Amino acid sequence: MPRKKIIQMIVGLALIVFLGVGGILRSGTIENPAHWGETMGTSYSVRIVGKIKQRELKMLHARIETRLTEINRQVSTWDPKSEIARFNKQESTDPVLCSESFATVVRQALELSRATDGAFDPTLQPLLNLWGFGSEGDVRQVPSPEDISKTRNVTGWKKVGINAASELRKSEPGLSLALGAIAKGYGVDEIGVILNDMGYKNWFAEIGGEVVVRGLNPEGVPWKIGIQHPTTNPMDERLQGILHITHGSVATSGDYRNYIQEDDILYSHILDPRTGYAVLSDTASVTVSAPTCMDADGIATALFVMGDQQGLLWVEQKPGVEAMILIRGKKGEIIEKFSSGFKAATRYTPALNP
Repeated sequence: MPRKKIIQMIVGLALIVFLGVGGILRSGTIENPAHWGETMGTSYSVRIVGKIKQRELKMLHARIETRLTEINRQVSTWDPKSEIARFNKQESTDPVLCSESFATVVRQALELSRATDGAFDPTLQPLLNLWGFGSEGDVRQVPSPEDISKTRNVTGWKKVGINAASELRKSEPGLSLALGAIAKGYGVDEIGVILNDMGYKNWFAEIGGEVVVRGLNPEGVPWKIGIQHPTTNPMDERLQGILHITHGSVATSGDYRNYIQEDDILYSHILDPRTGYAVLSDTASVTVSAPTCMDADGIATALFVMGDQQGLLWVEQKPGVEAMILIRGKKGEIIEKFSSGFKAATRYTPALNP
């Protein structure tokens, strides 16, 4: 065989090998990968910017799933074997030793209860069940004033405490906790801990719409977080506005997805701990920007209970916390009200189709 032909064959074979190896290497990575899953009765998603090896992604996904499963087993009232469910069923007032994560969420919930003078309260499980919104509720219906008054006797954040040794105690045997208004935020924060620990610089994470972001999105600009136009029509996907964030946490509470409607009155799943009744006001939704998603999640619920005037005054006293409250006007229009630093902190822009 001529020398020139041999050289051509060798070069051709080398090229095939090179292209094959390159293809294998390329197929072993994913650019700007996204991951979805289910947790805490809702969905979660994660997006990372850059090229990530598949083996690394599998490790990441496993760590996230393991951590979220662990948190769910601690704070979910829908799991009869969870840590919170066991505490709720206990009729004794003896202290119960808690896991570190459960204790962290309870401490933050009680601190927020104190800071909001009871507008936030983690002991609402009996009332949520009474209204049909809780894990042990039967039928969604507006309870009688007598039943609400009776049930309120076994609620109250001052009736539960946790010490430095993570021992949880209740002073009322019938008291039970519900941490759904703060636990999703904690879960997102924990996803963020994993992402940071693995060295990622630009990422997005959310559980049920509660969001934490770092860095820039795949287009090299701040992450865009849409704020939904508050409507009870599930087919209406219009946005009220868009946040542009490079570092921070955002959570929203609203009355337009989970409610009871009787006699043309919408009773939100968000209950006022101070009365035991569903919040009935012109507030449609509250969006909070805060240093952690656990803070943002709980504060959004508390502000919804407070209402726009009291709520925005409260926010102005909290460094690092900003809020936007959407109000329903008399003609059905949506009115935006902001804390003094919200627009600057989030680079908020109204949507094209509010």
